[in-house]
Amino acid sequence: MSEDARGLDHLMEQNETELDFLSAYGGVDDGQKGDGHALLAALQRFLRAGGLETHPTDSTLDFAWGSARAEEDGCRLVVTGEHLPLVESDLMVAGFSDGHLNRERSEVSVLLTAWSMEQRRFIERLVEHQSKD
Repeated sequence: MSEDARGLDHLMEQNETELDFLSAYGGVDDGQKGDGHALLAALQRFLRAGGLETHPTDSTLDFAWGSARAEEDGCRLVVTGEHLPLVESDLMVAGFSDGHLNRERSEVSVLLTAWSMEQRRFIERLVEHQSKD
């Protein structure tokens, strides 16, 4: 093994535990259960970046048309509104668990277990839909 390869291996080993925070920024999904508090924080940053006012507490986040709560296995997101732009299959993508969309499409509840492009697109669609009302 070359010295450069050993150096990279050592650097990765050294920082392995410090890199978990990157999952809050997206792209890291190793199939494990999500860190509810990290996912909640990522959701809050994402909503704020989109111009939405949020009201956080230790384990919850409230906003105009929904709420989120850190749970042991991820972050529970609940959104209400008229004619949400969702179908059941939207809730069956990797990084989502235990999703429920009511028949009228006026309420959705889903457990976010990852913070990847799929979750960000999902939230973007909801933000865009709610801003039209």
